[in-house]
Amino acid sequence: MTSQVMTTEQLRASRQVHAAPRPVEVGLTSLEGFELAQRIARMLAASTMVPEVYRDTLKIKDGKDQNGNWLYRSEPNPNGLANCVIALNMANRMGADPLMIMQNLYIVEGRPAWSSQFVIGAINTSGKYSPLRFQVEDRGEVEVTYTTKEWKWNPQQRKNLPEEKVHTIKLRNMVCKAWAIEAATGERLESAEISMEMAVKEGWYQKNGSKWQTMPEQMLRYRAASFFGRIYAPEVLMGIRTQDEELDAIIDVTPEPVANVAPVTMETIKQNVVKEVSADTSSPAEEAKEIEQPKKPRTRTPKVVEEVPAVEVMQAEKVQNSKSGDVVDAELSVDELKRLQAEAEAVVQQQKQPTSADPIKSQMAKGGLKNQIANAPSVEALKEIAATVRDYKLKLTNDDMGEVLADYAARKKFLENQQDMFAGVEEVSYVDAVIKRIQNAKSQDDINAEYADPAFDELSTADRDRIDKEAQLRESELQD
Repeated sequence: MTSQVMTTEQLRASRQVHAAPRPVEVGLTSLEGFELAQRIARMLAASTMVPEVYRDTLKIKDGKDQNGNWLYRSEPNPNGLANCVIALNMANRMGADPLMIMQNLYIVEGRPAWSSQFVIGAINTSGKYSPLRFQVEDRGEVEVTYTTKEWKWNPQQRKNLPEEKVHTIKLRNMVCKAWAIEAATGERLESAEISMEMAVKEGWYQKNGSKWQTMPEQMLRYRAASFFGRIYAPEVLMGIRTQDEELDAIIDVTPEPVANVAPVTMETIKQNVVKEVSADTSSPAEEAKEIEQPKKPRTRTPKVVEEVPAVEVMQAEKVQNSKSGDVVDAELSVDELKRLQAEAEAVVQQQKQPTSADPIKSQMAKGGLKNQIANAPSVEALKEIAATVRDYKLKLTNDDMGEVLADYAARKKFLENQQDMFAGVEEVSYVDAVIKRIQNAKSQDDINAEYADPAFDELSTADRDRIDKEAQLRESELQD
């Protein structure tokens, strides 16, 4: 009995001695896991084999060379490290390779999205199902009706308004299902039917540059696989949709510019005056074009209202008074022109002209420009960013351009004030600054304070020797 007890104790002791330390796993809920994730993320962010959204630097267009090829400059990416940490956490939760996650995870309008190939691969390697198979059926030619909104200029409300338009299209109605056998039960699982008719009615087919028009069978398989994964394997995909689905979900609500040819009426004459008044006001895009150009005193040139031929005015008056049958004199008096101009100025103040910039893309461009401006280290770097602002003037709405210009002006003022603050101040290295303070030390405590600085331990041997020499000299002076 005694030998058995000793054997048990020996086994316990052996287990305690030879027990392997628990490995640290990447994660966001523990200090050790978070520190490990940051160390790995820094290495991945410095690599050029990961997508640009994960890198610590971004390539920004910086003009063109003599042959018309784009030149690029490197800018810090403040989001690269954080994106890498999140990708590492997702890889750890899915039990997948981090590099594979990064190369198959896309960002669409701020939302993560998988590639379609990754969805199929993740389901096939999960071990829960047999490899995905696809059942494709051709149901013949079909007519599909869908509705779109077109923007048209409304002269009464002075703005673009949406107008529904019905379209009909003929195509081959291909239908696809994704199916697999569940390993645990042997049951055949099928996705919902994905058809070309559905692609048209959902708006996927008719988008500009849509791959549904050029490779319909491939897109049917990709979409069927995504539907299968969201129904039967959401834990494998972590509830994230594919890149194609995210792109198809984006709706362009930008009004299209409409060219209008209206008859010559009193209303059109007023609109011409509006254009004259509007031309005198600098738009935000024009302000961006003037960035960093020398300020010149502006002199306002009086606007001369273009003389309207008497025949056109007479036609305008006839159209204006056609309902009552009255015809007035063709000539416009000076008072009438002043009244029209005052009315036009009021219209310009009350209502902005419709813009053709995409609001979603404008928001993205604005965020990038504001980030570059905020990180500009000097006035010279800010001047280089001004060229980028000018390049984006047609891609930004008036409000977004105004915000960018406001940030630019504030950052420029801050950097200029900072330059003035340190103007004439000679740059001194850390070692020289320490030596200077030691030479001016009033007591031994002042000298000891320099050695207590943690930065002193990071100095080279030569720099320490220099400081020691000055400290010994000053100590002898203080003792005398």
